[in-house]
Amino acid sequence: MNMCSSHIQKLKRTSYSLLGRIALSRLGAILLIMSIGAGRVPASEQSPRVIALPELEAVGDVRAEHGRVYIQDKKDIAVYSFDDGRFLRRIGRPGQGPGEFTMLGGFTVLSDRIVVIDISKTLFFTVEGEYLGQMSPPGHSRVYPFLPVGKHLVGFPLERRQDGSMLPPMGVIYDQAGIPVKRFIEVPDILPPPPPPPGSSRPSGKEDVLMVRDYFDYAVHDGRIYVADSKPGLSISVFDETGAFLYEIRHTLERVKVSKEYRDFAMKSRRGRYWAARKPVFPEYFPAFAAFKIDDDRIYAVTAARKDGRHEVIVMDLKGKILERGFRLPIQIDFWVPHTFARTFDVEAGRFVWVEYNDAREQYELHIE
Repeated sequence: MNMCSSHIQKLKRTSYSLLGRIALSRLGAILLIMSIGAGRVPASEQSPRVIALPELEAVGDVRAEHGRVYIQDKKDIAVYSFDDGRFLRRIGRPGQGPGEFTMLGGFTVLSDRIVVIDISKTLFFTVEGEYLGQMSPPGHSRVYPFLPVGKHLVGFPLERRQDGSMLPPMGVIYDQAGIPVKRFIEVPDILPPPPPPPGSSRPSGKEDVLMVRDYFDYAVHDGRIYVADSKPGLSISVFDETGAFLYEIRHTLERVKVSKEYRDFAMKSRRGRYWAARKPVFPEYFPAFAAFKIDDDRIYAVTAARKDGRHEVIVMDLKGKILERGFRLPIQIDFWVPHTFARTFDVEAGRFVWVEYNDAREQYELHIE
């Protein structure tokens, strides 16, 4: 009887253990389904996706917001579904009328509108692509856009003196009429030199070309201006809509030496004839970081550190507290003009989004990882 009773108790314990494991498994499945429904599955646990984009001719800026991917094409902006990659619509068309582009120079997607840079105007569309209106920008710039922030505008205009030389660029706050209200931050000397004025001759001998530059960029989020500058390290200064300084995010990162791998990449990325009158110059170290994005109240900073073909990504909250850190971005940074490189990808729902050209298939492909 004792042996029988012991055997029965053992079977009961085994059954309870099995039922417990089944219950835990079901609970885990339920929690997974709930997290998927709420969009909280960690990006690292989601499978990468590659989506063919046969509609595209020449890709420029890439933006991912509002469950969509916006891609600058040759003459307009193509829009795709972030969830399944379906082509949705095109925004704008070539021309000089309302909602038309004379020379599309880039665009930014904000929480409530799309801001498009044209050669002589700034256009506004809803996030669905409906034309809202346009304005003449208060200063000339095809480098950084003029963006609405609260009841103001912010821009980083590039202006020439009467003798043709460039004025030091500054961040400027404007009112709704385009009148300057405040100059709030100086742009460091990080851009390639402008082309010589028409009719001037090039200097004799080879011109030095700096192949790795510091990163300077800005973003507007929730009525604030976030200005990134790699010269002090990983530095992001935060201002309100009037240009008043609020706080600085700063982290000291280990310096990364410019590698032979990058030297080879930089040299091959420009055609051989480009070097006929130019001499490449490489500094000893990369800048601290080369891009930043804001998504779902998190800041994603991409650093120069690289491992197994991926660049390091530091994820922070809006105050700068580091939440995650790891090697995630699988595309090579072009440090020649980092802020231009930063426009070629984005972050949506914690996932990186970019476009590559597939030579074998002769078409562009959307990557989500």
